[in-house]
Amino acid sequence: MPCTACGGGPVKLWGKAEKRQPTRAQLLFHGLVREWLLIGLILLPFTAYLSLSPGLALNNPLYDSLRQLTPLPVDPRIVLVTIDAPSLDELGPWPWPRSVHADLIERLSVAQPAAILFDVLFSELGEGAGDQRLADAVCKAGNVLLPIVTDSSARSGQTGGPLSPLLRCAKGIGHINVESDNDGVVRSLYLREGPPENALPQLAWLAFTLNGRISGMPGMPKDPNNLQWHQEHQVRVPFTSADDRFPSVSYASVLRGEVSPEWLRGRLILVGATAYGMGESFVTPLSSTRSTAGVEIQANVLNGLLQGRSIVDLPGWLAALMATSLVALLLGLLLYRPRYALWMTLAGMATSILGSWLLLSLGHWWSPAACLIGLLLSYLIWNWRRLSVILAYFGWELARLDNEPKVLPERRRAPASKGDVLQGRIFALEQAVSRTRDTRRFMADGLECLPVATLITDPRGSILLANRVAREVFGNDLVRENLLEQLADLGYPPLHNGVRPALSELALVEFRDIHQRSLRMELAPLLPAEGDIALGWLLSLTDLSKEREAQQHRETMLRFLSHDLRAPHSAILALLDLHESKSPVFGQIEQQVRRALSLTESFVQLAKAEADGYHFQPTLFAMLVMDAFDQVAVIAQLKDIRLVHDLDEADEGMVNADQSLLTRALFNVLENAIKYSPSNTIIRLSHGSVQGWLECRISDQGPGIAPQDVPELFNQYRRFDSAQGSDGLGLGLTMVKAVVERHGGRVTCESELGKGSTFILRLPQLDD
Repeated sequence: MPCTACGGGPVKLWGKAEKRQPTRAQLLFHGLVREWLLIGLILLPFTAYLSLSPGLALNNPLYDSLRQLTPLPVDPRIVLVTIDAPSLDELGPWPWPRSVHADLIERLSVAQPAAILFDVLFSELGEGAGDQRLADAVCKAGNVLLPIVTDSSARSGQTGGPLSPLLRCAKGIGHINVESDNDGVVRSLYLREGPPENALPQLAWLAFTLNGRISGMPGMPKDPNNLQWHQEHQVRVPFTSADDRFPSVSYASVLRGEVSPEWLRGRLILVGATAYGMGESFVTPLSSTRSTAGVEIQANVLNGLLQGRSIVDLPGWLAALMATSLVALLLGLLLYRPRYALWMTLAGMATSILGSWLLLSLGHWWSPAACLIGLLLSYLIWNWRRLSVILAYFGWELARLDNEPKVLPERRRAPASKGDVLQGRIFALEQAVSRTRDTRRFMADGLECLPVATLITDPRGSILLANRVAREVFGNDLVRENLLEQLADLGYPPLHNGVRPALSELALVEFRDIHQRSLRMELAPLLPAEGDIALGWLLSLTDLSKEREAQQHRETMLRFLSHDLRAPHSAILALLDLHESKSPVFGQIEQQVRRALSLTESFVQLAKAEADGYHFQPTLFAMLVMDAFDQVAVIAQLKDIRLVHDLDEADEGMVNADQSLLTRALFNVLENAIKYSPSNTIIRLSHGSVQGWLECRISDQGPGIAPQDVPELFNQYRRFDSAQGSDGLGLGLTMVKAVVERHGGRVTCESELGKGSTFILRLPQLDD
């Protein structure tokens, strides 16, 4: 669609752009995808390796933090009888006589507890009577559980413990070993441990089995793979909160009979040392200000067993699968939804922590540390590689932009350091933004200065820019208005019925608005530098009121020349024909009248040639030539001039022509050739096709035209020395040039003095 403001045709923003290379961005993205897949192949095995590493530093802090969110309540069936400082003050320093322990068992047996668990080692030598009394008390009670412990020598195959009749009378014998992590904190133990052929159960497990039915020992069983020592069924100690304490009474208080038997009946009683410097004490997650006694660890283990909340580590393969699954999910989502990378990473981390907490509350431990590290590395590597790709793409695009033709002189700033890529990109971006702002200002100022009403709209027709002339034409400021509504208010005919077509469907017509102005509307799409989808529309409204008024005056003058002026001259010629006088005066009068009629006819033909009222239609060029030959045949016969052409009526060469005006142009050229050629000569017309043009050559054998006169041959009222003695006003060839150019062609002349002239008419040839 042509446009007055832009020179016709669709408008390409920012000038003629370099042909787009769409594969560049795709190659960068595909390269990022391939690189990301390679990173995933490295990152997923690394996450699995971290999941299988029990010594990972984050595992223990995460476990301690999440354990505090899921503390176990204290089971009321558990009671501690503590060897505390008041007991030592009352009963004397350790070790106490075995008879003292026998007295305690006898007093506890009277209360009929469910079990009596001693976290006291009877490894030192005692007196014979005391040992026997203690053995009798243990045998009589029938529910006493005694500990056995191992040391470095025991791991070589020896077991330490009381080698006395106590072993025969005890309800059960179990180990009280615990496991320290790499930070020295006790968090777990094995429910079965010892030499492969004689592994002992854990002491708290024995107390639990005395309490009722059991379904199986928690933890994973293992086949003996060590000839010296075997450990299996590892569990984590489900500690209570630091504020919850197990019910406890002093050892001395029980001996004094201060504890009611009813309060002890049916309970699980654990006897152990809690006094400072007495017995074994360990650092546990509960050890904020003091260490934890061994009897308290046994109480926590038993508490978890009683409530079915013993904490067991997930199998290594399952832990690795869970961690790598979450990391793999994030790796895929980062490609699918990169804009939400931070939120997806945080969601993945929160999911891993929440899942670990839920599993811990169900009695299973899965450390999210490896998963958190994998997720964090995924996010950091993704942003690093994505930023690298973006910088590479920006650098490429900015380089292309810098190579674009500059519309305006550029304001250069000091160049950035060549060592810093990011700083260089920022400098180039500043230059591009500055250039864009300058170009926009240039466009706005240029639009404002255009002499025709010009507007720029978005694809929906909302007016974005309008120059001063447009504001005057529409009569308002046109800010954020719709173009179709403005045209309807102005009186644009296709919008009178209320229909709102798309901008691309608007008829580009000339119309009269409500102020009786003749306006011609032209519309062109604003196309991007790369692509064919319009970013907006450029519309121009040209006020043709003065031109149409002048055209109306011209048409009035043509009517006057063609009718009112020719009528009296024709009447004079008729009167002269009736008057048969042979007076020379009447001959001169007739000559001048005919000269005036010829002048009038020339003016009329030139005016028609320069007017806009052409009616083009596909036409056989041969038909036009035949009509012109018929019209000049009489003139040629009077001078004994022979007309020759090389075409016939069956010739298929076609042009898009106004038949009457193009025939008149051929007639003028042929008439001039006859007028300036001597008698008994030949005027030849030949034609041919040259690269889509129909070329017509009319040659005569006249006196020719001087070389210096050829450039001014088609100007009005030009008469040359070679035309002396011939009638004419110098308007015929001017009319020929106007007609041929309005047909999209051109006319030239080749001439040499004394050898004649050749007029060449070139017209666009229509395809078959």
